[in-house]
Amino acid sequence: MQSLETILEYALGGLAFLVVITVLVFVHELGHYWLAKANGMAVDSFAVMIGGRRVTALESRLDRPLAPKKLVWLAAVVCLGVIFLGSLLKIPTLTLIGLCLLSIGMPIWVTARLGLLYHLDIVSSFKNLVVCWVGAIAVLLFSTKGTGVEATQALTVLGMASGLAIILLYYKPVLGKGEDSTMGEGSIEINGERVNVQYRPLISRKNKEGTEFSLLMIPAGGFASIRGMAPKPDASETKIEKGFYSKHPLQRLIVLFAGPLFSIVFGIILITILYSTVGEAQPVNKPIIGSIAKDMPAHAAGMRAGDRFLTIDGKKMETFFDVIKVVRESPNRELEVVYERKGKVYKTNLKPILGPEETPVFSPTLEPTGETKRQGLAGMMWDTQFVRQPPLTALQKGVALPFKMIGDLVNIAKKPSRAKNELGGPGTIAAIAVDAAKQGVTTVILLAALLSISLGIMNLLPIFPLDGGQMVVAFIELLRGGKRLSMQVQSLVSTSGFFLVLALAATMLAMDVNRFVGKDSKSKTSKVQQTIADTPEEKQK
Repeated sequence: MQSLETILEYALGGLAFLVVITVLVFVHELGHYWLAKANGMAVDSFAVMIGGRRVTALESRLDRPLAPKKLVWLAAVVCLGVIFLGSLLKIPTLTLIGLCLLSIGMPIWVTARLGLLYHLDIVSSFKNLVVCWVGAIAVLLFSTKGTGVEATQALTVLGMASGLAIILLYYKPVLGKGEDSTMGEGSIEINGERVNVQYRPLISRKNKEGTEFSLLMIPAGGFASIRGMAPKPDASETKIEKGFYSKHPLQRLIVLFAGPLFSIVFGIILITILYSTVGEAQPVNKPIIGSIAKDMPAHAAGMRAGDRFLTIDGKKMETFFDVIKVVRESPNRELEVVYERKGKVYKTNLKPILGPEETPVFSPTLEPTGETKRQGLAGMMWDTQFVRQPPLTALQKGVALPFKMIGDLVNIAKKPSRAKNELGGPGTIAAIAVDAAKQGVTTVILLAALLSISLGIMNLLPIFPLDGGQMVVAFIELLRGGKRLSMQVQSLVSTSGFFLVLALAATMLAMDVNRFVGKDSKSKTSKVQQTIADTPEEKQK
């Protein structure tokens, strides 16, 4: 962060990310809610976002009062001020001091406060913080092999880990309780006595059917709580009135499928609206540079966006594919380039580098062939134009997009080495959201459409507890004539799925860290980032 403008850009991007994720989860859960009601299931609660605010006052049970909350918030603001001042005055030491205080000092203070409030011993109080710090450092070292990591990056990662640890400690009274217990209610032990601790939504209301609609506190998702979704050893979940497992397996399949379906359909609707109103980005196969990457050969050779190639090594360039073909076949070889800029002709030497990894091979129509290989790179892209599509054509293209995404996932599964360039976790999504927010509302909507379809597809993976994993269980029970699987099998499926999801999350996190921290952090560009770059707002720059 070098200026207030940069800070505001990241704040806007973070806000865009949170809004997009909240809206997408709302649409997904709305599918579950509507189809559950349509199939005669009771929905106890429908929440936007997660986590509530603690409404139980515990300060009166302390032996001595804690420092006022206002003082804690003031200290946090001071830390942010130190970071901002260090960035503004270009004093790295001051910036590092502020980051240390915010990422390490403040979390220790807040953790100690919560530990006292919940009457925890020192080990229980700081366990989450230590585990999250160790995990963050492990991921950092694993992803970067300890090279190229700057102090500010390491402190930022620790700060995020601290935030997670504090959230987990804040909700400790309700974590680990039974699935069928009252939502938002937990307890702590004070001098051998169990004391109830309650968390409530920021806003809530109940309809005449008893469903509580609520707005919670942390913008990181949401949920529709369908009655009777917790399996019991005695299979009593099948006897709960209007319960999930009291319904036919086919009805359960429909309800589970509704969430991913709503996500995919919502993404298709957004794509259809964008393509029919703003237009679809299509490549212009002329030898004109549309965009250029800094610190790459074309930029180093003095070329810029808008330049037209005339010849390369004496060969006339008729299309941008002609340029691609020469560059990809000439790694580490100096090429003589003649180009035109604003009516004037210039000469320069361009020396493409050999790509460190395999990248897509493009056809003469500038479409991916499906093949990937290491090839010469110069760091430039073709120009694009936006063509409005008739509504029916826009709809057809929107419907085709989920199938294309599934095809891409299949190709990645066949060639896992592509995953680190084409997939990413929350960090990647947040970074793309920052870029999208800078480019305008249209880009944010396009990002929302792509993420909505991705959310639907990923939830169809046959891994428990994702919707797809639960659908597999419901389908097996459908084949068994509605007979529930044994508790042992359900437990095995649940445990296996949990570890698979955990492994997937760890892999995505490692990809994020490797993408944004360390020696490769400057060269990672995802397919989604390239897609959102081809928008009217970005083209106008």
